[in-house]
Amino acid sequence: MSSAFDALIAACLSPILDQQFGELVTIARGANTTAGVVASWTSQGDVIVSPDGAQTLVVDRVWLVKKSLYLIAAVAVEPRTSDRWTDSAGQVWEVLPSIAGPAVVSYAGGLEWEVKTKKVV
Repeated sequence: MSSAFDALIAACLSPILDQQFGELVTIARGANTTAGVVASWTSQGDVIVSPDGAQTLVVDRVWLVKKSLYLIAAVAVEPRTSDRWTDSAGQVWEVLPSIAGPAVVSYAGGLEWEVKTKKVV
């Protein structure tokens, strides 16, 4: 049986650890899905102002995932606009279009895709 302290740690610390060290996500493209992909992220937000002055906050995330783990139908592929990611909390994120294509960054662990997404409401 877990204590109140354990529940507090899980609620407060778990999201921070997921962000920094990665969480399991499911990547979907059409009918194909790949579960159990580890990805870390940073959160961003943009305010969009419409012509009538209304403001909308758009929350998005930039995910980092190893190139070798971005699989569709068991084949390593490049992230594509409209791919959908479901994070460990059940939130759905959609890959945004990019003029130059997805960025590749190099870390000590190898090459990773830098994938910008928006939260699907």
